[in-house]
Amino acid sequence: MRSDLRSSGIGSAMMRWVTEGAAPALGSAMVQLTSDAARTDAHRFYERLGYTGSHVGFKYRL
Repeated sequence: MRSDLRSSGIGSAMMRWVTEGAAPALGSAMVQLTSDAARTDAHRFYERLGYTGSHVGFKYRL
């Protein structure tokens, strides 16, 4: 998101739309997302919304 729009509530509203509207309407029992390990601000945002960290990913570059 553009830095000038951070903390405006747009991201929270979008995530609420997913968790309260779209996912349940599609019969989903869980919403899962991925985020780069370096994005600590994003992780705090997701945790504030109730998401919990659960996985560690690995890459092998060729």
